[in-house]
Amino acid sequence: MTETRKIIITGTHITPAIELIHQLQSDRDINWEIFYIGRRFNSSVQREASIESKIIPQNNVKFYGILCGKYDRRWLPNTISGLPQMLSGFKSAHQILKKIKPHLVVSFGGYVSVPVIISAWLQNLPSITHEQTHTLSLSTKINALFCRHIALSFPVTKSSDKYLVTGNLLRREIFNFHSQYFEKQKFDLKKFPLIYLTAGNQGSHRLNLVLKKLLPSLCKRFTIIHQSGSKDFNRYKKLSLKFPNYLVKNYIDSVDIGWIFHHSKLIVSRAGANTTQEIAVLGLNSVIIPLLISQQNEQFKNALWLQEKLPKNTIIIKESELTAKSLGDSINILASKKKAPSSVLPSPNLKLLKLIKKL
Repeated sequence: MTETRKIIITGTHITPAIELIHQLQSDRDINWEIFYIGRRFNSSVQREASIESKIIPQNNVKFYGILCGKYDRRWLPNTISGLPQMLSGFKSAHQILKKIKPHLVVSFGGYVSVPVIISAWLQNLPSITHEQTHTLSLSTKINALFCRHIALSFPVTKSSDKYLVTGNLLRREIFNFHSQYFEKQKFDLKKFPLIYLTAGNQGSHRLNLVLKKLLPSLCKRFTIIHQSGSKDFNRYKKLSLKFPNYLVKNYIDSVDIGWIFHHSKLIVSRAGANTTQEIAVLGLNSVIIPLLISQQNEQFKNALWLQEKLPKNTIIIKESELTAKSLGDSINILASKKKAPSSVLPSPNLKLLKLIKKL
């Protein structure tokens, strides 16, 4: 008879979290009951439903959204105003864990994971936190004090045997080159090669504004798929009526991302850990604009890592130097280059799953 275990997953980095969910659901050794604790809203100061609250339930996982304040190192008033939510977050996390009684907790970082991991420690529940980037984030540093293991995507200098390199969990969907939605679109990609522009789940207003200036010229030569984020979506949806080669989405589902990557001539993107690693694996041409205010300058480090992996296929534009001209010039340079060979086979990384099953 198959053993049944309960697991709680938490965190704001949902790309590797969803891949773990798929691995758990496919596990033949253990019947996993999976629950997810995430943000109720996209940030501690906004009231827009979080991306994980929309995406996680689509994967047949019970989602619990909590209000949780954030330690904001850039703006102290946000931290002060969020203190009541921090206390509320701990209370909510504690109550959810008491109710579910999981066998273990796995975190994928972000401020919402901290009260969950500490609550698990207080209830004597084993936990693992996973770090996707080259440096340890603040949430990982805090969670590390209370976790059984810290799973790393890249080696770091740590003496404790709690730190284990498992690698990142890339979406298996990036190797699926079919999409029911995009295959129905009337794109002429031979005549108008595809450019995919994204700044992550929430988009980038600044990057969107630069693209707006370039759309009239770019749409004469390229097909543009633009993940705008929800804030700017309605404005750019109206623009799409003017440009037949321009399609905007507030969010690109994982089931469609493989088709986009496979057909793209180049990617214009921020330098998130998961995105840069996916670009590297697939050998894609990319213009990378690191987020200037990312903690520990991690996005710039991600960008440099990608450029080291694909020096002929990567151009980095500092955010302070981002203009319509600098982006347009970079697109022109890369538009004539071939992609690099893919570096891995489309098989899932099961190292984290094996670590989880040992607890």
